[in-house]
Amino acid sequence: MPEWRVLIDEGLPAPAQMARDERLAGESIPTLRLFWWNPPAVSLGLKQPPPAWLEEPPWRAAGLELVERPTGGGMAFHGSDLSVSVIVPRVAGLSVSTLMRAVCHSAGRLCRAYGLEANVLLDAPGNSRITYCLREVSPYAVLIGARKLAGFALRRYLRGWLIQGSLLIRPLPEALRRAVPAQVVASLDARAVALSEAARASVQVEEVARCWAGRWAAWWDHE
Repeated sequence: MPEWRVLIDEGLPAPAQMARDERLAGESIPTLRLFWWNPPAVSLGLKQPPPAWLEEPPWRAAGLELVERPTGGGMAFHGSDLSVSVIVPRVAGLSVSTLMRAVCHSAGRLCRAYGLEANVLLDAPGNSRITYCLREVSPYAVLIGARKLAGFALRRYLRGWLIQGSLLIRPLPEALRRAVPAQVVASLDARAVALSEAARASVQVEEVARCWAGRWAAWWDHE
């Protein structure tokens, strides 16, 4: 791979986040972008119908945002996570399995930097579409024990690949917990785990972003 362009973006509105990813995917320069969301938001996978409880006017009235991602997968919750976007030119000749293995294992090494042993799931049974990313088993996931910490999805563009993912740093923001149905929050609490919870330490999203950015190229080359 040529030299990586590494970007760390502070919180931006949800539409601006996804527009930036699409613009970078069109440039097709090897890029790692790490970012977080302000205000809190949910993102739906490409062409994913919203669940019945998610009605846009009251959601926005609560100061939350809603956006569709250019990649697939289930609904992701943002505001206490670190999001990652990886752009790789198709001329690099890397297969989908190689790309996704490299990204998922990079997230696994990030966990080890915090004293955690992560399980990387590259395949999963069943082909049905998932509704909620962090509470359902899916390919291209990172788990601590049996609980999901991160998930990734991919889309092919004319000149490159776009991989998008989310790694939970802290439990869901209170604004999201109040707006999401109690049964969904309960299942997320049971089936997902935040990095700070697993590490039993105070972990800040900016700190994790700097850690991942500083080691990205070396971890990628290791694959």
